[in-house]
Amino acid sequence: MSFSELFKRYVSKPESFWHETHWRNARKIEKFLEKGSELRSESKEGYVDNLLRLAYLRQGFRPKHIYLVNAGSSGSHWIEAMLGLIPGFYNGGEIYFPAEIRKKLSSMDGDDANLFLDAVYLLHSGGIYKDSLYSSLSNSAHLANHGQVSACSKKKVAVLVLRDPVDIVMSRTFRKEEYKNDIASGLDDQEYLEKNCSYLERFYKGLDIKSFDRVIKYEEFVRDPVGNLRCLTDLFELDVKEADVEKAVVKTSKLEEEKVVKKGDTPLTNIYLGVKKDHEWARDYIKERLREVIDEYENY
Repeated sequence: MSFSELFKRYVSKPESFWHETHWRNARKIEKFLEKGSELRSESKEGYVDNLLRLAYLRQGFRPKHIYLVNAGSSGSHWIEAMLGLIPGFYNGGEIYFPAEIRKKLSSMDGDDANLFLDAVYLLHSGGIYKDSLYSSLSNSAHLANHGQVSACSKKKVAVLVLRDPVDIVMSRTFRKEEYKNDIASGLDDQEYLEKNCSYLERFYKGLDIKSFDRVIKYEEFVRDPVGNLRCLTDLFELDVKEADVEKAVVKTSKLEEEKVVKKGDTPLTNIYLGVKKDHEWARDYIKERLREVIDEYENY
């Protein structure tokens, strides 16, 4: 089966590749396929054909695949949203691949595997734009071992995004109710807290620090978003003006996002705008439970 045939089969029936516990990934593909075809006023089949044509054409420009690897609740969506406002960059969000697809990619010719990834990333970028020929595309999936996917990218940059482990577990446990209902609806707070602690331990154990081109921390980004965003645009070799960087930071700030939500519009980021509850018992538990992970984080 050629990479183009596999791509068509994957995006036309994504639910057949994913177990029902991970159908949220299939729903993403269906959403982007519908959105992209509507924007271009063409059939879904026609849109898929055009994505494949674009992926072929892009190979002459050798645009980058950007991997913003993180454990979730680490600020990657905020960083990605800022980058998405920079010319020459489109963010794809968290893009995962089912086991069957990863297996087929590993046995593909290198050029074909790269083309398949590029077509998938183009789909998740939301459409076909004037600068899509040469724009960089991102994937912010929570893949400590990103090499199982990124190895198929001909030209890539891998960035590890870290955040205080205590804040990550607190956010994953208490501030993402919709996600919890989707993957762990039967667990109480203590059980879900432990599940997230175990997850973060596995994430850190799976990291190969040498596989990353840069390590950044969310807390440093909060202190100096303009300076740190500029460092990333330089790393990705994006030709941007200082005004573009400053505008991206302002437009994705909490103040601006609150204004957008009050108007009833969709915010650019998934910044938490609700009331933060203390849950000090949980914070104390995490500090003790993840002592080794916290030490490792502080040493980066």
